[in-house]
Amino acid sequence: MSDSIETARLQVLRSYGILDTPREPAFDDIVTLATQICAVPVGLVSLVAADRQWFKARRGFPSCETPLSQSVCAHALGSADGLLVIPDLTADPRTCENTLVTAPPHIRFYAGAVLRTEDGVAIGTLCVIDMAPRPDGLKPDQAFALRALAQQVMAQLELRRAVREREAALTAERQARDALAISEERYRLSSRATTDLIWDWNPQTGRIHWDEGLSALYGYRPAEIEPSTDWWYDHIHPEDGDRVRRSVRAAIADASLRWSERYRFRRADGTYATVLNRAIIVRTADGTATRMTGVMLDATQQAEADAHREMLSQELSHRLKNTLAMVQAIASQTLRDAPDVASARDALLQRLLALGKAHDILLAGNAERARMEAVIRGALALHDNARPGRLQVEGPALDIGPKAALALALMIHELATNAAKFGALSAAAGHVGVTWEIEALADGPQLRLSWAESGGPSVVPPSRKGFGTRLIERAFAGTVAGAVALDYRETGLHCVLTAPLAGFQGKDGILN
Repeated sequence: MSDSIETARLQVLRSYGILDTPREPAFDDIVTLATQICAVPVGLVSLVAADRQWFKARRGFPSCETPLSQSVCAHALGSADGLLVIPDLTADPRTCENTLVTAPPHIRFYAGAVLRTEDGVAIGTLCVIDMAPRPDGLKPDQAFALRALAQQVMAQLELRRAVREREAALTAERQARDALAISEERYRLSSRATTDLIWDWNPQTGRIHWDEGLSALYGYRPAEIEPSTDWWYDHIHPEDGDRVRRSVRAAIADASLRWSERYRFRRADGTYATVLNRAIIVRTADGTATRMTGVMLDATQQAEADAHREMLSQELSHRLKNTLAMVQAIASQTLRDAPDVASARDALLQRLLALGKAHDILLAGNAERARMEAVIRGALALHDNARPGRLQVEGPALDIGPKAALALALMIHELATNAAKFGALSAAAGHVGVTWEIEALADGPQLRLSWAESGGPSVVPPSRKGFGTRLIERAFAGTVAGAVALDYRETGLHCVLTAPLAGFQGKDGILN
């Protein structure tokens, strides 16, 4: 038997999944009927595998399989007319030395109808066996019946395979439905859990699907939302619209698999959110874009943080430019008040160290908590000449968060710098009072902080607001949702800051 024929037979047997399966009534009934028709004691449905013949059904034979060396059915597979009859196995050279012939059970007669697929692949036989020779073989009607029953065996095998394939298909379909249901449920849960907007767009039809985030995050009622590209573009800020359209068209036209843009998107209340929109592009084999699926992240806080970081960068530059002027002012004040050179040297060293500490407060801003009094005194340290009453700092013990600590240090530092240059701290008799208190209001406790200068030169409002003044007015307002009022009194600058206590005690990092 050629290798190709054997390979085909083994592949078919594997496709049926029949080997080593339990007995089944349909096959047993066929074997019983064959033995009755042919008047023999033994009947088998024999399947010829790689190294054995295995009996799917058997009657009158004890073993469920035998090695190929004992197989008579293997000789039948090449039968031209599909039926092999050997009247006396001891007289046939193919079987005379078979141990089933020479030793128990001493079989003598064999007739096997080939089990053949529609493609012509022989996989075994339906055979009948007798313990006595039968010189006349099978009668014509017996031969006909054996062939017919062999076809019924094949029909059962095909039916069995069809049932298996159908069950496998149903199982696969059920698993696919379950997987789809799980995927959809996961999508719904993730959509609800995320703070981002998920969308899916068909660039061919222009139809776009928005998830619930469009309502939850941007305030649109379902009736206001249109599943179209035009609706999306119409809600992009006019200054960003052309850029976003060009970007989308370019991503669709080339071979890009990803797209990303930052722009301003209009909320339902008319305000704009800064969003970062990212998507993957699904393409066909020829490169045609069929879908864009993406996530639109609200990056408003990040944009505000970037702006705040830029302000801090400007402030750092401002502070560096003023460093020499501050050192000069410290040196001048120290030398004016010091009784001798040695005292002046020590005082100047301490004040320069205080200047470094003030910059540490300006740049750190990441501690979990800071004492409000420590922040204020740290920012004022370089202006303290130890003269009684020159700097008065009073208020209840209060821990504040890192954002508030940094903003407060910036503000006090700026006020003190201005006071040292132009206000009370520029005069030997001038002094500054910094006080704070907590006020109980209907919508929650409020912190009120006051900076009051006296004993310095007359004060007049500036003709224009410099960066320092803008910083004083804006640093706290943007950080702790507070308000700053500057009053340029003739006796000295008076600054009042009010803000919710919760704004002071937030734990978020300054750049978070």
